[in-house]
Amino acid sequence: MIRNEITAELEAPDRLFQITHVSRTHTQLWLQADASSTHEYRLEVLFQDVTYLCTPFVLRGLSLRRAHPEQTRRLTGLHDLAVEPGWGVYLLSRSHDWFVVSSSPLWAEAKLSYSAEPVFWSYTGKEDIVVSMGTVK
Repeated sequence: MIRNEITAELEAPDRLFQITHVSRTHTQLWLQADASSTHEYRLEVLFQDVTYLCTPFVLRGLSLRRAHPEQTRRLTGLHDLAVEPGWGVYLLSRSHDWFVVSSSPLWAEAKLSYSAEPVFWSYTGKEDIVVSMGTVK
């Protein structure tokens, strides 16, 4: 059975993430950290309804969580943004002001190789591949 969680944050401080896919309309963004000698599974994060992105293409470590109201005010003021109801500012790091404005991000751990399709395209519900899934609210 696939573990399905709703979490306030997703912490992966010792993993290397990269942007692996962006939809043609630039409204969907995938971050991926591959399995390694210290991590058995690929970890993937999907941002949907993306309206703004402020992050490098590769990040060492991930601390994904929704920004608090004061953080949201500061970042939207610095970037001259208006965040629509239903969207949030999701922080990616504890050391940098990297963030994504989107709907609630989804994440999944899966037994997949680097070159395999994203979990949310081809593998949702496949218990032999997907270990856990969740949403950051």
